[in-house]
Amino acid sequence: MFGKELVVTIVRRDGRVETYRVAVNRDVGDGSGGDLITRWGFWLFYCFFAEATRTLNISISFRDLTGASRSQRCITNYPYIFFGSGCTDRALFIGFGSDSSPPSRDDYRLLGELVRVGASFSADESNYVITISGSWTPASDVTVCEVGLYIRVCDLGGVARYVLFDRSVLSPCRSVSAGETVVASYVFRF
Repeated sequence: MFGKELVVTIVRRDGRVETYRVAVNRDVGDGSGGDLITRWGFWLFYCFFAEATRTLNISISFRDLTGASRSQRCITNYPYIFFGSGCTDRALFIGFGSDSSPPSRDDYRLLGELVRVGASFSADESNYVITISGSWTPASDVTVCEVGLYIRVCDLGGVARYVLFDRSVLSPCRSVSAGETVVASYVFRF
């Protein structure tokens, strides 16, 4: 079983904590028809598990944050998608946005992105759970309707690019006042 859950928590100014669970897919084959990841996220997973050597030169294509099509190689032990000459280290980011359009496997960016923040990563080996979280405290009132998980990768030209691994939409949207904190946690279960 492989599943994804997105947990959004809002810490209000008065100290109240509101928690919302969205985009719950317990298993790839659960018949819900929900999108576990974007098409580009699928290819990133493929590259991670592909058995490829430098000489075999297996490559994949994905659409980056700008909408441009990019190609990259998968090589032995660790995929080239994460490291390369001229690129910074691999990094995960959580994006918060204001667009409520339904998610699609072809989404390559948040449609109304408000901010993109660095994410933390943790693994619970005893329960086979990986959690990726990011938080944001806006300076003005905002409405959060979409959350995305981005991965920074290195393309064949040695340039760092952002790839949208997942885009999930909150229904209904959530209002966050200035000074309140919104936390998004992607929980992957294996």
